[in-house]
Amino acid sequence: MKRLNRTIIVFVVLLMAGAASLTTLEQGSSLEIMSNPTNWLIVISAFFLVIAFMATFEALDAMKRMVRGQQGSEASEVEEEESDWVDGLLHKLTDATPVENEEEVETDHEYDGIRELDNNLPPWWLAGFYISIAFAIIYLMRFHVLGTAPLSQEELKIELAEAEAAKEEYLKTAANLVDESNVEALSDESRLLAGADIFMKNCAVCHANDGGGGVGPNLTDPYWIHGNDIKDVFKTVKYGVPAKGMIPWQDQLSASEMQEVASYILTLQGTTPADPKEPQGDLVEEKVEAPAEDSAVDSTATEVVEEAAASL
Repeated sequence: MKRLNRTIIVFVVLLMAGAASLTTLEQGSSLEIMSNPTNWLIVISAFFLVIAFMATFEALDAMKRMVRGQQGSEASEVEEEESDWVDGLLHKLTDATPVENEEEVETDHEYDGIRELDNNLPPWWLAGFYISIAFAIIYLMRFHVLGTAPLSQEELKIELAEAEAAKEEYLKTAANLVDESNVEALSDESRLLAGADIFMKNCAVCHANDGGGGVGPNLTDPYWIHGNDIKDVFKTVKYGVPAKGMIPWQDQLSASEMQEVASYILTLQGTTPADPKEPQGDLVEEKVEAPAEDSAVDSTATEVVEEAAASL
């Protein structure tokens, strides 16, 4: 039974050491290891296998001693067992006084038959106490005196900045994941200007620089042929209208560029072109709100058009 108890203690110590070693890994790697159910299954299985093996060993050893019936041999085995290195290690960690030597540390205090002993503090506890003092001094000097490491609030700001940078990097690639089913109207001025630039280079030849129409329909009035929702406009740009001479742009523009030009087209609603074409399509009673940040749709759209036209 002593062997079994010692084995369990050693296994737990090794498990704690393994858990502590995870803190030295990167956060993503340690979380992946901890969240993997296979790793936990291996640890639990190993724990019960060790217990089963040692219990079987103890039972066989007890049967062997019973068959032998030799007290001297058993006593020598017990002495050998007590001198085991694990027992020595546990004694060094606890510095516990054996029961037969309790008189050496006994005091004069006795209460209801309970004797008070003057045992030494366990070395493991003292070591932890001294280490905590050293850690507190190092922590104070590093974080509050020398300032060589960021405090928790500063560290949070750094991590938030890193997360924001990672988000921006992701959005650069995620921008091309949009399609006619999930596209949304943009409100960022820089992207609307990019959409205006695309419009001037590719669409103005048929719809005029100010969207008033030419070969293509007028994009500033409330009449629409294929729908006035951002998804409708995006779909029209993407697949085109080959029957009426509009080519599909999905092979020439990326998804993010089609989103930008479709969002820009919506900002043309309500503006006043120089030479508007006659209405075509169905009248849409509800006015489509431009996705610009300001409520003044006309002025925002006009500014975007003027800036894009000036760049030509």
